[in-house]
Amino acid sequence: MFGEEVFRSGTLEMPTQPWEGLEQATYWTDLPANRIVVLVAVVLMIANLLDYIRLMPALLFSADRSRGAEMLEHSLGLSRTRNLTALVYLLPLCITIDRYAAARPDFWSAIPPQWSLAATTGMTVAALLLRRLCYVLFRPRQLSGESFSAILNNPYTYLLLAAPILFLTMGAIAIFHLPAMVGWHLILAELGLAWLFAIVRSGQILSKRCSGLSTFLYLCGLEFLPAAIMVAVMMFF
Repeated sequence: MFGEEVFRSGTLEMPTQPWEGLEQATYWTDLPANRIVVLVAVVLMIANLLDYIRLMPALLFSADRSRGAEMLEHSLGLSRTRNLTALVYLLPLCITIDRYAAARPDFWSAIPPQWSLAATTGMTVAALLLRRLCYVLFRPRQLSGESFSAILNNPYTYLLLAAPILFLTMGAIAIFHLPAMVGWHLILAELGLAWLFAIVRSGQILSKRCSGLSTFLYLCGLEFLPAAIMVAVMMFF
């Protein structure tokens, strides 16, 4: 039957109307809302470029040793600038996560494409708020104000350090036309490594004032618990 429908009198019959699936297919960059948000993110990063350059030595020193992270918190001006700069780079982070579907629960299929970036931003902010709530509930009493601020703000430091690498990776994916799955793995691996380095730095700061068991338990409550909740949401909802 199929052969009779496709071939008639020795002629291959082709549909005269375009296939609906191709008509409806849209790319992430085709959505006007995404283009506008990318433009806003670029403008914000350019406006913040001088602060980012001034921060780089302190960020590199923080990444190199735990004492550097605490010294960064000791300078109120630098720590405030770091937090504001991280807030600026939070938008490019959400764009990267949404563009390459680095974190996409099953219920995402119910979200219209034009609202996907907004939903990703909301999910990222929710993850940060959940982590901060865990720090309020399980704050280590052994830590001073600067040490506590250092582990609380660790993700901001490593986000800013990872940003150039993420941007270079995105450029390479676009230039060499790498498959979407390759881009997904690269972006996810880089984000995971940034988070892992932040965990290691937090553990080093905690271990100076806490026992090994206390350090592990604090990390479970402060870092692993909120991460596990977000992973559970993505896997089972």
